[in-house]
Amino acid sequence: MKGKILIVEDEALIALSIEGRLRNLGHEVCGIAASGEEALGQAEALKPDLVLMDIRLAGDMDGIETAALIRERLAIPVVYLTAHADEATLERAKWTDPYGFLLKPFQECDLRIGIDMALHRRATELRARESEEMFRLVTEGIDDVFWLSSPDLSVVYYVSPAYERLWGRSRDSLYRAPRSFLDGVHGDDLARVVAVFAQPGQEARELEYRLIRPDGSMRWIRDRRFPVYDQQGQCIRLASIVTDITDQRQAREDLLALNEKLQQQATHDMLTGLPNRRLFIDRLEQALAHARRFGGRVGMLFIDLDGFKGINDRFGHQAGDETLVLIAKRIKLLLREVDSAARLGGDEFGIVLPDITRLEDAELVGQKVLLEVRRPFSMRTVCCTLGASIGIATCPDHGETADELISRADKAMYQIKENGKGGVGVYRRLDSDKGV
Repeated sequence: MKGKILIVEDEALIALSIEGRLRNLGHEVCGIAASGEEALGQAEALKPDLVLMDIRLAGDMDGIETAALIRERLAIPVVYLTAHADEATLERAKWTDPYGFLLKPFQECDLRIGIDMALHRRATELRARESEEMFRLVTEGIDDVFWLSSPDLSVVYYVSPAYERLWGRSRDSLYRAPRSFLDGVHGDDLARVVAVFAQPGQEARELEYRLIRPDGSMRWIRDRRFPVYDQQGQCIRLASIVTDITDQRQAREDLLALNEKLQQQATHDMLTGLPNRRLFIDRLEQALAHARRFGGRVGMLFIDLDGFKGINDRFGHQAGDETLVLIAKRIKLLLREVDSAARLGGDEFGIVLPDITRLEDAELVGQKVLLEVRRPFSMRTVCCTLGASIGIATCPDHGETADELISRADKAMYQIKENGKGGVGVYRRLDSDKGV
């Protein structure tokens, strides 16, 4: 390994001899200095890879003082040249963290080995420094929090600046108290976080939880921790990557809400909130399937409001909508939890009565609905009333499929209409049904 070397030696003949030897070994000698002050100036200007420093120098500074300043100001390593190896001198020199000592007089092989070892160490440290700098640039430039800790969380070795932005707490506080990250965890999530992260562990773990920052704001985070093993397979570190997922969580919740809204729109009447015809038929078919498997009756009521057109004509369509909402609420309050009411279109409603015992049970519900619809209500300070024509069909008495029950309850409703409106009627087969 070849290097750029500065020689600091106050005896010119020795300096020239060393220069010749270094050039023979293929190194570049960028300068020769005879004093500490001159060495500092040349080191700053020439930026050598290594300084060969005589301990005894002419001038106000000796080689040890000069080396200390070069290391402190320029981070350039030093190999000492000395004919003085007394204990006190060596002890002073050690404090400057030298890359080696060459005792005068030395052989060329000693020079070669000493310089090669120093340059190799220099190259290794530079690579490590570059890796650390790259690590720092990466971890400090990303929004994610990165930290390294001992496996038992007793020591935090490094935490990136993003910790302060996300937690709203200083990195120093985490260095001082490694478990202080728990102070920001939402109270409802704390037990889960403690169970997963606050105990020693040697396997990868991941958890989403909430942070409450000192300013009271809340953030959702995803915390992932990974073991770091040495060459013997022992866990020596835990690496943690923490990502702010607040916006992702909000987007996910918005998407779920949108899907729920779309599902609601696809299966429910937007005005009354009742199931629409599509969902009504589905629930009717489910009730019929259950009846075929376990027995029992299913009732189907078809309801058409009487006098609704008059409300629209007199008060307007908004009043008509308010009336439909009112009637829908009244009908829904009459039913069991297992029953289903739906708006089938316009002023028509339907009711599914699963698992009834007798046909009369469906008729009783029809009568209750009729009474509720007839109850007066106020519209624009005017007392109004409506009526209803209600047709009933049951399985297995009048049909076994959803289409059959809907069709026959509809026919029963029209039979009521033809007989003067305002009543409840059970489907009766007519000659005009033609076998339906």
